[in-house]
Amino acid sequence: MTTIEALPRPAGPAAPAAVRVLVIATQPLAAYGLRALVAHTSGLAWCGAAPSAEKALPTLRRLHPHVVLVDSRIDGDARGIHALRQARPGVRVIGLVHDDQATATGYLRAARAAQVNGLVSQSAAPAVLVAAIRTTHHERAFLDPQLAPLLAGSEVTGALPAQAVRLTPRQLEILTRIAHGLRNAEIADELGISVETIRTHAKQIMHRLTARDRAHAVARGYQLGLLRTPGTAAPRPA
Repeated sequence: MTTIEALPRPAGPAAPAAVRVLVIATQPLAAYGLRALVAHTSGLAWCGAAPSAEKALPTLRRLHPHVVLVDSRIDGDARGIHALRQARPGVRVIGLVHDDQATATGYLRAARAAQVNGLVSQSAAPAVLVAAIRTTHHERAFLDPQLAPLLAGSEVTGALPAQAVRLTPRQLEILTRIAHGLRNAEIADELGISVETIRTHAKQIMHRLTARDRAHAVARGYQLGLLRTPGTAAPRPA
């Protein structure tokens, strides 16, 4: 397969402080989906995509991405992660873990050995992946809560102590709707309260979760068990 590095870029120059993202994935549709997420997220900039770590090295050296997303299906032994970190020390690497849980544990351990910076399930909500990119860029480890049971006790985690955070029932309602992608006006319509009240609650939620923005708040919510992940029981608000 030829490289898909030359995907069209979003119009207009990227902000100087934008986090540059490179993707390693075999399927063009997956790369396009990730490109769309990056292109429509403030503070992120698209560097391109490649079908393997080896073919990504020229782009890595030329465009100096801050964060590289690597599909676990083409890097099952995590050698690609190691090669990327060797080629550009300081680059942050996130493993996108395939949903085949029968092989996930072995991959997660290999990725840890290769000093991966973050691990995210490919079925994760977009906000979780965005939070992972931003968190790893700021030199903190990130572990998708869906993968936490497979690495219980691992140091690869960005979670806060669950007992340190409490949300009111109303705040939990609002956070859940933010996680579903609703805007303030849509949440206000659903709950029958004003948009200004939603903004106030959102600020309080971000403060309690020590989150930088809404996407980070959603990721914290998943990490702390405040939001539901597939197959889990509904959370209990304080």
